[in-house]
Amino acid sequence: TTTTTTSASRQKRVSGLEEWAKTKEAGIQVASGLAIQESKNAGLGLVTTNSVEPGTVVVTVPASLALSVEIPRGGPDDVSVMKTLVEDRSAFRSLPWYAQFALYLYKLDKVSSSKQDVDLRPWLDSLPRKFTTPIHWKPQERKEWLQYAHMEESVQRQEASWKDIFGRLQSCTTSAASRMTWDDFVWGCESARSRAFSGGYTGAPFNPFIYVFTLVLVTIYIGLNLGTLEQAANGAALVFCGSVLRDFVLPKFFRNQKYVICPVIDMCNHDSLMTTANVAYEFFANAYSLSTTGSIQSNTELFISYGSRSNDQLLQYYGFVEQDNPHDIYVMPPLREWDIAALETACGGPFATGRLQKLDRAGLLGKSVDDVAAVDFTEEEDSKSEDATSEGNPRGGVVLSRSVGIDPAVIQALRALVSTEEEWQEAGESIGNFAAQVNPENERRARLAARTALEMELAAKPTTLEEDRELMKRFSSTKGGLQEDEEKIGLIFRIEKKKLLKETIDRLQ
Repeated sequence: TTTTTTSASRQKRVSGLEEWAKTKEAGIQVASGLAIQESKNAGLGLVTTNSVEPGTVVVTVPASLALSVEIPRGGPDDVSVMKTLVEDRSAFRSLPWYAQFALYLYKLDKVSSSKQDVDLRPWLDSLPRKFTTPIHWKPQERKEWLQYAHMEESVQRQEASWKDIFGRLQSCTTSAASRMTWDDFVWGCESARSRAFSGGYTGAPFNPFIYVFTLVLVTIYIGLNLGTLEQAANGAALVFCGSVLRDFVLPKFFRNQKYVICPVIDMCNHDSLMTTANVAYEFFANAYSLSTTGSIQSNTELFISYGSRSNDQLLQYYGFVEQDNPHDIYVMPPLREWDIAALETACGGPFATGRLQKLDRAGLLGKSVDDVAAVDFTEEEDSKSEDATSEGNPRGGVVLSRSVGIDPAVIQALRALVSTEEEWQEAGESIGNFAAQVNPENERRARLAARTALEMELAAKPTTLEEDRELMKRFSSTKGGLQEDEEKIGLIFRIEKKKLLKETIDRLQ
């Protein structure tokens, strides 16, 4: 869940959620050794109060209580959303899943909190009402606190995209949704993005009646001598195969995707290195469960994994940052914006004429800001992948990752850029032949060019890594110095980015 400004009032509301979860109306099963408490990483989380064995199911939520949105055709599982708030259903279903969820949550929060005769108000009251994601920051705050142009550009695209989506949503809803504001929409999108999990299965829940009825028909068929046992078995097999086809094969064939928010389970936070629990759909029980993956000591917070998320993604869409995140990345400006004169100086002389043009024709220099100004970010941002190597990096910036270092394709381009005429001719004047090391001297120049660019990127920051760490120490020791949670998160974020830059520079030595 997203890091938020917690308060005593919200903790009181969470106590109401715990009491509600125990009621027969809600039907949620929570293990006796589990509680919703303040997380060590701020916000709230699920914490054990007793030791827990591996494989223990600690929370079970009936599927009827969970909120879901199915794309591309299904929409919200609560039919009252479409019935009372949507006028143009086709246009509504074309919206991203989180935009559909925004209207769903608006209906529950502002119109009616009931879902299938269960009042979800205690769960709604437990949700955060303030998010610390950069979309809420002023442009100058993003610039000062993040010191990272790629994130500034990403948030600008996100804001423009969401405003466009909000306009499309308003155009396809009824008058009953006319009071939905921009703030309502953003709150709904962020609540959905920070609390929902997804899966490819969208078939119907297990229905034993079908199989019992089939068994009765088979018994009657054989008992009245209407046919042979083999014919009866073939008929039963046909029913079974039809059920499998409907529930498992067709949803995958049509690439259906379901996004689900489960009350209580949605309180479980993310950790890339300390994942201790898994969420699963229990087909035969028609319920969602949270179970432990190993032995858990008492007074330990449970963590799930949101996937291989970089700090760019975690901050932009969830509002927190992981220290030493193994999936973290740094997106440099594209090669076309690098200071080529400085690289030539570092490498001891000018690069051969025409090399940059050849790299440009090969698509290795990336794009300028003007080149992507007209890109429809709505479709990009809604894609399954939001990593920095695809939709999240429309300009083709140079990607550094903690797992790989600098993108191998960039090293390949630099080998071609720094190559002598002799090396160029030996490579058949083909950039593709620079995928592997050409010779030690060419490799030295290519890595020196990369290291020089990274050192210049780090040196251009308004503050050094050491200064940021000192500021963090002062804040930790005095509990002061930073006026807002957002500023602290920005400080942690830029420390992690500078660490990754320095690590990559060291790898290029």
